[in-house]
Amino acid sequence: MKGYRKYFGKKLLWFVITFIVAVILNFILPRLMPADPVASITGKLAGGNSDASAVAEIYKRYQKEFGTDLPMIQQFFRFCKNAIHGNFGLSFSQYPRSVSNIIASSIGWTIALQLPAILVGWLLGNILGALAAYIRKGYDKVLLPLALFLGNVPAFGMAFQYIV
Repeated sequence: MKGYRKYFGKKLLWFVITFIVAVILNFILPRLMPADPVASITGKLAGGNSDASAVAEIYKRYQKEFGTDLPMIQQFFRFCKNAIHGNFGLSFSQYPRSVSNIIASSIGWTIALQLPAILVGWLLGNILGALAAYIRKGYDKVLLPLALFLGNVPAFGMAFQYIV
């Protein structure tokens, strides 16, 4: 019993560490991009407006709306609080759509594409695994290298046959 606690305790610890690192990276990486997304949105909305004070006012308004006017640590805690409540804010790339709306509109297609792929992969993997256990010589010399090769081919490499 003690061995199981130790094992699951380690797994839980690594899960928590990985989760924290993923949240921090998800927050920091968009802010490390060279372009300012608020300036990009302001530029699109300002259009041909040559009044610098009006453009600055639009910039400040959107900066406040996205929360980029706050210090980084306050932005991070606001990000975490909003994520816990399921409020992911507005999309920079598809402004003024909310991120939750984008996810909701994409989740059906994601499930429709991923579920059959997961099921076929599971079935094929189990069948090939059973076959490999039954025929050891063929697995070592043919199936294992082939499976390793196909497993490491990127998706765009597999899709190339459909383009040509």
